[in-house]
Amino acid sequence: MFKLLFFIPLVLFIYNTTLGQSIREEQSNYYNSLGKDAAWYEANTEAAQMPPKEKSSCNLNKIVYGWHPYWSGNTYQNYDWDLISHFSYFSYEVDPATGNANTTHNFASSAAVTAAIASGNTKVTLCATMFGGSNNTTFLSSSSAKQTLITNLINLVQSRGAHGVNIDFEQTPSTQKTNFANFMVDLANQMHAAIPGSHVSTVLYAVDWGNVFDFSIMASAVDHFVIMGYDYYYSGSNTAGPTDPLFHFGNTYDYTLSKSVTYYLNKGCPKNKLVLGLPFYGREWKTQTTTVPSSTIGTGTAVLFKNFKANANGYYSNSNLYFDADSFTEAYTFNNGTNNKQMFISNDVGFRKRLELINNTGIAGLGIWALGQDDGYNTYWTAIEDYLTDCATQPCPGTIHDFGGPTKDYYANENYTWTIAPPNAGSLTLTFSSFNTEANFDKLYIYDGPTTSSPQIAGSPFSGTSIPPTFTSSLGALTFKFISDGANQSSGFNASYTCANGSSIPTTAINSNNAWRTSNFTTTFNDQDNVAVADSFYLVSDNNGSEWRANEAFSFLYDKFDLNTLHSDWISHIGTWNLVSNELKQTDEASPNTNISIPLTQNNQTSYLYEWKGKIEGTGTNRRFGIHFFSDDATQSNRNNSYLVYWYPDQGKCRLHKATGNTLNFITETNVSFNASNWYNFKVLYNPTTGKIKTFLDNNLVLTYTDSSPLQSGNAISFRTGEATAYFDDVKVYKSRGASVSIS
Repeated sequence: MFKLLFFIPLVLFIYNTTLGQSIREEQSNYYNSLGKDAAWYEANTEAAQMPPKEKSSCNLNKIVYGWHPYWSGNTYQNYDWDLISHFSYFSYEVDPATGNANTTHNFASSAAVTAAIASGNTKVTLCATMFGGSNNTTFLSSSSAKQTLITNLINLVQSRGAHGVNIDFEQTPSTQKTNFANFMVDLANQMHAAIPGSHVSTVLYAVDWGNVFDFSIMASAVDHFVIMGYDYYYSGSNTAGPTDPLFHFGNTYDYTLSKSVTYYLNKGCPKNKLVLGLPFYGREWKTQTTTVPSSTIGTGTAVLFKNFKANANGYYSNSNLYFDADSFTEAYTFNNGTNNKQMFISNDVGFRKRLELINNTGIAGLGIWALGQDDGYNTYWTAIEDYLTDCATQPCPGTIHDFGGPTKDYYANENYTWTIAPPNAGSLTLTFSSFNTEANFDKLYIYDGPTTSSPQIAGSPFSGTSIPPTFTSSLGALTFKFISDGANQSSGFNASYTCANGSSIPTTAINSNNAWRTSNFTTTFNDQDNVAVADSFYLVSDNNGSEWRANEAFSFLYDKFDLNTLHSDWISHIGTWNLVSNELKQTDEASPNTNISIPLTQNNQTSYLYEWKGKIEGTGTNRRFGIHFFSDDATQSNRNNSYLVYWYPDQGKCRLHKATGNTLNFITETNVSFNASNWYNFKVLYNPTTGKIKTFLDNNLVLTYTDSSPLQSGNAISFRTGEATAYFDDVKVYKSRGASVSIS
């Protein structure tokens, strides 16, 4: 008995396209015309044969949002789920008149969706699509159609056990700008209420020709905005060029990935919600000549990355390679015996440079159109692991330049910031090779440290045509901020940097005079380090002869549980909490949510570091324990408004939740390796000004998240366990500090 497998060529066809039609619409129209559903593709295609991949020890610290088109078949069997934070099934095709689905392409039964949910690492969303200006106008003008779609999407996501939706409405007219923004807010609010922890996002056009997106309405409600960073040069382009130019390509049409990022940031899209989508495909055109750039003849063809790598035609070879240093794109130019051809695609070097832009600009992460288009090759996934996880490091030596590229002019109305901080660098020496900006208007600020709060380098900001002098930083980090106005643009700047390694352990000396104090006094800290230190904390505590204690009213906490009885300021709400061998122990394994709290003043005037030692035991398979902080009512089941960091040894997870009005919402998670019955040191850092939260296990950073609406005050912290026996000891809460502090 044998099974006959059909393989549909996924790229070797030419789409009919019109101006403004994206690769998504092109491919959707083509595959819909074939009349095959997702079940057919999953039954009649095979994923590429690949060697087994060991589980990575690196954890994502950026969004990686990938779309899985229904026609991708079984390629999902090769997806690296550890490196996909969001999986979006493509698609629910919207009937604009009613909001109902023309088709959902088997979302309810797709094996790819089932695998994504089963991975346990990935949020699964359903992508809703609608193309065409008239369709968008019809839909967005109808309150009943909009509500029908919202209700349908919530029901589909709930019944599937999925996590949210992505909205892909294309060619939306500018007249529907407010209607679209209000629709996204209604969708987000209703889905978040119906499915706690759900995720709602929408796509942004590579070039927002019609000024369609109103972030003043959408920014607070929508979770992420994903730039469709491709088809800058599309199948109908008159000139062959990169589908995703990083910086300038050519001399006239100057829309690029870097320009799109700065445009949307300047329009008000929150940095921590902006995702840059990149293509896993390129484009090939018949051209007038093989010289880059060249005019096109006819319509371009999409070339998937896997077909490029397979190189069946033999033309994508090094002998035909042209690398464009400004757009950071590989191009292959050749004559096939009949026609001149040019094919542009981002291979390893170009793709990595794009991920570097994501890191340097500090935006939320990466989007992928489309998963499976690289099936059989790990080129992109290796780069994602190297750049978008906690294993990422910055190179040294290295180079910097403005966002126009190494040789082209920068753009108008730019305002962006990035930091370089290579590991173990004690100092950085920066040398400019060129500098040319509009004097007194377009400026480069350079800061001696990891943030724009660090001291400026002498002479900063730099402007005009004089090349800044070479300088050496005092720390192992430099931060750059470039601002341009809307008038004249110039060639910008190029510079290179080298590192002096730092290997000494940072030290702090406290000037306390070793004398009894009977009134308020100031203490100074002498910090010595040859690399940049991002955060410094202190804790004021007192030993009364039998134990260490601190003043919770002043936001300090120190309890080693050295006495035989628990202090009265600890309040046991749920569970069995006792002191056993100078350790706080909770033994009720039946309860899914135990609670012991202690009053602690917390506000937005400082950052906090919460530290404790802990271990977890018990007979269950879903054991968990952790801490609520910035709680404003610790008597509530989810501590009313608070954050919860929860550790799961059986699943190997650290999860972050946020409670709002006592409703607990999942935010994000990361993989960690720790064992039950072992003691560990746990730390949580929270900055209520920036909303940044970091978690540490044995002093290793495991999770980073930035809340765009951070909690500003709390009056308690609370330890929590679920279906476990758990131990806590050496509980401390620190506050951030500068070079000196006043001690009351």
